[in-house]
Amino acid sequence: MSAIVTYDTFEPGKTMGEAVLLLDDSHARSWQKIFGDTASSGANDAAEAAGLLVAMMMRAYLAVVTPRPPGNVHARQRFSLHALPRRGEAVRTVIRCDGKEIKRERRYVELLAQGTGDDGRVLYEGRLSLIWAA
Repeated sequence: MSAIVTYDTFEPGKTMGEAVLLLDDSHARSWQKIFGDTASSGANDAAEAAGLLVAMMMRAYLAVVTPRPPGNVHARQRFSLHALPRRGEAVRTVIRCDGKEIKRERRYVELLAQGTGDDGRVLYEGRLSLIWAA
């Protein structure tokens, strides 16, 4: 097991790692169990694909930035959708430390997550603002 990721681990500008997740039918079915599987409920549309990308971004973050100390707070998130993924496409997400600072005695970490499709086109960019526990 690797050492717990602490505030000191984060280096602004440094890539922390990447995760590749396949947007397959099982992911879509899991999403549709929550939101519905008919066209009138939004199945197989752009909103569903965007929602799946947000979930994939979070899974990539959880896979790359690990093990995490207990007590972190996900303070804010911004997400920009650039293109929709295709069913069956591998989505590669790179997680980079975009900055860190101490404010009011709390350790804030800013991460950038960028997801690209099979052909290298940018699908999304996400910014995660976290209050880091250790």
